[in-house]
Amino acid sequence: MPSVCLHALTTRVVTRECRRRGNALKGAKHGCRRYATSKQTPPPPKQQRAAPKPLPFKPAQPKATPNPNPKTNPITRPSPSSSSSSSSSSPSSSSRGYEDERRPISELLKHRWFPLFGAGAMAMCVGLFSVSLITYWRTHPAEHWTPGQEPETPTGRPSIQSPREFDQHLDKSEWRYGITKVRRRIASEMARGHVLEVAVGAGRNFDYYDWSAVIQGLEPAEEKKAGWFSWLSKEEGDEKEKKEDEKEKAQAKGEGEKPKPAKPSPRPQLKTKPQPQKEHAILSFTGVDISPSMLDLALTRIRQVVPFMADQVPKKPSFTKLASKTDSGEESISLANNRIRIFKADAQAPFPPPPSPGVQKYDTVIQTFGLCSVRDPVRLLSNMAAAVKPETGRIILLEHGRSWWELINGFLDRSAREHFDRFGCWWNRDIELVVRAAERAVPGLEVLSLERPGWATMGTHLLIEMRVRGDSTPAPTAETGSREEKKDEAQKSTGGWWSSLLSVNNDKPKTKKDD
Repeated sequence: MPSVCLHALTTRVVTRECRRRGNALKGAKHGCRRYATSKQTPPPPKQQRAAPKPLPFKPAQPKATPNPNPKTNPITRPSPSSSSSSSSSSPSSSSRGYEDERRPISELLKHRWFPLFGAGAMAMCVGLFSVSLITYWRTHPAEHWTPGQEPETPTGRPSIQSPREFDQHLDKSEWRYGITKVRRRIASEMARGHVLEVAVGAGRNFDYYDWSAVIQGLEPAEEKKAGWFSWLSKEEGDEKEKKEDEKEKAQAKGEGEKPKPAKPSPRPQLKTKPQPQKEHAILSFTGVDISPSMLDLALTRIRQVVPFMADQVPKKPSFTKLASKTDSGEESISLANNRIRIFKADAQAPFPPPPSPGVQKYDTVIQTFGLCSVRDPVRLLSNMAAAVKPETGRIILLEHGRSWWELINGFLDRSAREHFDRFGCWWNRDIELVVRAAERAVPGLEVLSLERPGWATMGTHLLIEMRVRGDSTPAPTAETGSREEKKDEAQKSTGGWWSSLLSVNNDKPKTKKDD
């Protein structure tokens, strides 16, 4: 057995013991440190200091990104336009727009499915509605009648609204469609001399007539303005008149003669000022209508528009109370020394002559929106032709009826009955057909011009100027008609694809009523 050194043995034992105790101490130290750090919150990270915002007059410069590999990624300098756009817009918005542009379609559909679905549903609804409407139009043909052969007689009077509401309703609609300009043109440029207005209604043309010649002699004489001491002058004048009367009586007694009657107080006389005659000034006005309620509105407008009529027409006039019967049995009102006359009469009866003695016919006959409200429009045109002067006289018509577009005619035909129930007129009449029929039926009657004013009316309104020839040559018949009439009839007989779509009865021959 080898001898063991006692010193070496003790050194090993002590070393081993120290190692064992040292590991235990290290473990306890680590455990305490781990327990202490689990209860405490970690320290907050160091916040980076925000860069100061640039001043308004110093736009922010785009940050240059570092280029790690200059060989593969060359530096590209931004253009002035891109730099200005980037400086004006925030970097967040520009980066978002760039990302949106580079999004794939699948991602765009995923994020914007709701507006796309709404647009598709709306397009489908519009398509279904259009298909159903076209199917209804194809299966249910529109109603259309020959002018004057409608199932109900037109009255021209509103049945739902009162006459005043009806007149106020027309203000905006006529201004919107340009009818107000046409009325002004008719009354101020085309009317002259002795004027007869048929179906005058509420007098919507009164605002544009030139009444300067009609009101001649109606201006009262100028009176002296009353001053502060005017009552003294009146008393002095009365005393002088009394003294003169007493002197005359005394002289009459002394001479044995009868006293002279006292002088009546002077009345204000009407002053007649000679005024120059204007080219389009009317000399007299005669209005004819069958509705007393509409004539009440016409009298109200005369009081408002014509000068010096406030003394002759009350504020709330009533035609039935103010009218008096003429020799022919018609009710009428005479104003302005018989230069303005309003008659309650049927438009298809003979018209009264002008008020001037020796004048039997009118210079201008005007009618606005009346052919749609009478039973026999050709007969009405015949009466108007009999009342106008040959050659020099003019018949002016402003009417509404069928358009040159078959699509608009389809809408007029389908809503004609509802419009008749509300306003009492057939607005789908072919006015041009009526005028051509009257031109063939009435000897000497001819059309000078026929136009459709305004684009907003879609060709449904017509302005027609006619005259009566002075010679006794017969009017052109249907066989010897003009080429324009034949073209118009050919176009109407051969309707387009809109007519077939709307089921307008153009294939059936239209019977023309000739008197």
